[in-house]
Amino acid sequence: MRGSFTAGRGMAILAAFVACVSAQLGPVAPADTVYLKNGIVYRSQGAPDRDNTLVFLWDGLKKTVIRDSRIDHIIGDNAFRTGEKFTLVQPLSVHGGSMPKNVTSVQAGPWNERGRRDFRYQVSPTSRPVAMEQAIIEIGPHVTRYRAVDNFWLGQVATSQVPREVITGLLGKVEQANQAERERVVRFFMDAGWYPEAKTELDRLVKEFPKTDLAERAAGAKTFMLQAEATQRRSDFEARRRAQQYRKASALLKSFTDKAIPTELVLEVRELIRQDDDQRAADQAMASDLSRLEAKLPAVDRGTWRKRTIEATRALGQAPDAVRERFNAWRKSKAVPGTTDANQFALAMSGYVAGSDAASPDLNAADALWKARDLIRDYLNAPDAAAREGISARLEELAWPAGENVPDGYRRLELATKIAQLMPPPLHDPSAEPDKVIAHKLEAGEEEEPTEYSIVLPPEYHPLRAYPALVVLHSGDGPKKGLDAWSAEATRRGYIVIAPEYGTSGEGAEYHYSPSEHAAVEIALRDARKRYAIDSDRVFVAGQLQGGTMAWDLALGHPDLFAGAAVISGFPAKYVLRSLGQHDRLPLYYAVGDLAPAANEIVFGNYLKPLILKAWDVTYCEYTRRALEELPEEIPFVLDWTDRHRRDPYPKTFDAASARTCDSRFFGVVVRDFSPGRTTAPEAVEVLGQNLSPATIKYRTSSVGNLVNVRVSGVNRLDVWVSPRLIDFKKKLEVRVNDKPRVKGMVKLDLEPFLEDLRIRGDRQQVYWLKVTAG
Repeated sequence: MRGSFTAGRGMAILAAFVACVSAQLGPVAPADTVYLKNGIVYRSQGAPDRDNTLVFLWDGLKKTVIRDSRIDHIIGDNAFRTGEKFTLVQPLSVHGGSMPKNVTSVQAGPWNERGRRDFRYQVSPTSRPVAMEQAIIEIGPHVTRYRAVDNFWLGQVATSQVPREVITGLLGKVEQANQAERERVVRFFMDAGWYPEAKTELDRLVKEFPKTDLAERAAGAKTFMLQAEATQRRSDFEARRRAQQYRKASALLKSFTDKAIPTELVLEVRELIRQDDDQRAADQAMASDLSRLEAKLPAVDRGTWRKRTIEATRALGQAPDAVRERFNAWRKSKAVPGTTDANQFALAMSGYVAGSDAASPDLNAADALWKARDLIRDYLNAPDAAAREGISARLEELAWPAGENVPDGYRRLELATKIAQLMPPPLHDPSAEPDKVIAHKLEAGEEEEPTEYSIVLPPEYHPLRAYPALVVLHSGDGPKKGLDAWSAEATRRGYIVIAPEYGTSGEGAEYHYSPSEHAAVEIALRDARKRYAIDSDRVFVAGQLQGGTMAWDLALGHPDLFAGAAVISGFPAKYVLRSLGQHDRLPLYYAVGDLAPAANEIVFGNYLKPLILKAWDVTYCEYTRRALEELPEEIPFVLDWTDRHRRDPYPKTFDAASARTCDSRFFGVVVRDFSPGRTTAPEAVEVLGQNLSPATIKYRTSSVGNLVNVRVSGVNRLDVWVSPRLIDFKKKLEVRVNDKPRVKGMVKLDLEPFLEDLRIRGDRQQVYWLKVTAG
């Protein structure tokens, strides 16, 4: 195999290395770095193209389309380097032909050591498959190109999607006696960020070409590589901390030992280590102080508080980042004259269970909060209504700490909400292990169907932390396939990954748009929220192919569940096309290959382009010479996108439409009965949803008048749930349905609606205190 030098686009960081190994660079081509307002960064080969307010970015693999208003700034840094490329000579039996215009499915085998793989595609679901062998014809550090050997197909894929051992094996076939070619291999590894391979190859070069100046140049190159690796580790350290993997982050800090690492970075790392050591010592001292205060209690009280103190000090040892702020009131009290040890202890323990702003210096009040925490947990776990009724009565009778100038019941609900949001998940299982697949099989319960799902927890998972979650929908081949595709990258970034089994036996692998499929996912998510520390404001749904089609439909049908939807090679149909207006509040990331039928003309042109033009949070990505396929290289980009999004659990206004019985909850509005003709069974819905006549909901709140106003059409009966985040329950309020008052004035608050809603949904970030029924 031979390769010829190709003019690259050199990044500044690689310029130092290029100088070290005396590379001859060609002219650098224009390039831009595009920074979005949400923190995402895109690299563009050349300046972005524009079509009025639309911006088109090209990175060598795909085109990304966004609205210009989402861009913060663009730097024309001419720093996008395509890097060294190697051309492979692959004997072909078919030399000409043309690419198919539409491809509905592909099946690709693994790449072998010769850079070849088996490949099959279909141009329609009913056409005969076309089989071929494909071979890699060009390797670049970011893009690998291939074509068919015995047919015609020209394609490209991210180099990261070809096994590294295949790439290194192919590059090992360059002329071993050609020093220039061997140095190009080293530069390739550097361009790709494969520094261990680069150092190994460089050592071989120095050994095999001793009578050159290579040894001197290699020393400088190795220094650069060590520095580049250190920069990578520094970035990885930040990623691990964001993912709440503090032990891994600490271990990375201790790896900066090489003398070639820049002094500035070494000093920065030392300061980070010092800060971590100081914080660890402070946490340990806090735990010791808490134990000391507990030991000073009267003997009659120590029996009550011993177990509770152990829980709090253990949390300070295992997850101090999650509980440290709960002790702020206690820490501040140490500087207040006259604060007794008993006062300090009460502030610490009440703050631990209800938050620092609810901390009380009274030991009896602290005891009441702990009892309330235990009763709330018992209520959420109680198997029958009679038991829950008894627990609710005990909670109402509890001697809750009093509040100032608040109506009856307000203070109880306020404290119960704080307690519920800080407690471990009510069904927490201490034996659950991170990084392992945990299977759950749920029996049929109250108004629920039997459901199965699998889940993977991220490294260093702890129930007192809050983690984003990714619901991955398989494409008819089972939850394991979804976990295999997504869990490695997602858990590395600190996500809990949930893979529901939504299909039923006898229905086949296709997605059917059915209420039972939706129920399977919704029940799985509800159960997972009760068992695991899921941040409900950072739950995303994603899928590929049929799973992508379902992810789109599910997210629009239940927009209050998700912070965003990622659809890879899925298509909009049936209910989706009548619900696209809900993307006003539901961010969408869509990726597809340009060979997918109607991808650009219809999906983008007819449906997504108008949403992007409205400045809604919609991103469209189109891969060149790729078909309707899983596009696994998109997964890191999807997670970059999800990292920047959160759900708004309490929108002040929203519009919604529903034409299916399962699409019945939209934030605080729950439809209990649709009018005749407003819902249509999936099998009766036309492909483009032309025969749907959906019910509509318009929800508006106003601080002026403390008002919730819901206008509906096509609904006979509904519940309106009212949240303290939107309405001030200390004042008179009004709830209207179709402009008719249903509640007006002061309301009597009790715990049961809040507790029952929390028990059913398990959503501790989206809380409601009052239910109003109309119809």
